Amino acid sequence: MLHEGTFSTGTVDLHYAAAADDGPPLLFLHGVMSRWQSWLHIMPAFANRWQLHALDFRGHGESGRTPGAYRATDYAADVIAYLREQVQQPAVIVGHSLGAIVTIAVAADAPELVRAVVLEDPPLGAFSDQSLSNRPENPRFRASYELVRQGLSRAELEAQLAAVPPQMDAARRRFRAQNLASLDPAVLDAVLSDRSKEGYDLDRCLGQIAAPVLLLRGNEAHGGALDEGRAQHAAALLRDCAHVYFPDAGHGIKEAQPLEYGQVVNAFLESL
Repeated sequence: MLHEGTFSTGTVDLHYAAAADDGPPLLFLHGVMSRWQSWLHIMPAFANRWQLHALDFRGHGESGRTPGAYRATDYAADVIAYLREQVQQPAVIVGHSLGAIVTIAVAADAPELVRAVVLEDPPLGAFSDQSLSNRPENPRFRASYELVRQGLSRAELEAQLAAVPPQMDAARRRFRAQNLASLDPAVLDAVLSDRSKEGYDLDRCLGQIAAPVLLLRGNEAHGGALDEGRAQHAAALLRDCAHVYFPDAGHGIKEAQPLEYGQVVNAFLESL
């Protein structure tokens, strides 16, 4: 059973969900514009063997807002504080998209807190040599920013989302609308202006990670954010990396292929 709470880093209050059960800790980190609940559908695959934790990043969900401080390094500092004060033992971190980028920084800069990491389709180009303005997700991010900055209610956002692609069922549209309703617009402003990667040295971080890494890559043709060349470059920098490609999934591998995702991640976890 998960319980929810609030943890203060000294800079911001973070909302989290955690299980009281015994077991080694497994921490889930969501992507930009999301909340910890994006992991709920996949958590049962790990609940029997692991003590589950999940965070809302600052500016997301029920966590506090810090306008002007939405860099990957800021999120990483929050995660390190949570691991050090709340978890208090080395954890496996599973990160999706922005969550994977943050996981890389945490594993590099606080190795004593990290047992292993799972990186789901990290947008490595956006946090190294590419400007967001030149990436395919830019129009979607900009459209989301224009919606969020209006301060619309969840219901109003839901109505707006019904009229734009990608089309989704009513339940998923409602969930996405709630994600956007609880998002600080400054989060997306930092992403669109490339300020979110200030002070972030991707190659340095990858080269410093000592923990085992599972790198999951989706298909760019289906919306994947990580190309093969950058994935291979990252794998070469990492000391211990298993790289798995999902040709039938895009950026959200766990949504597109939850059974296969659970099988691959569990196989990796059982090798630790």
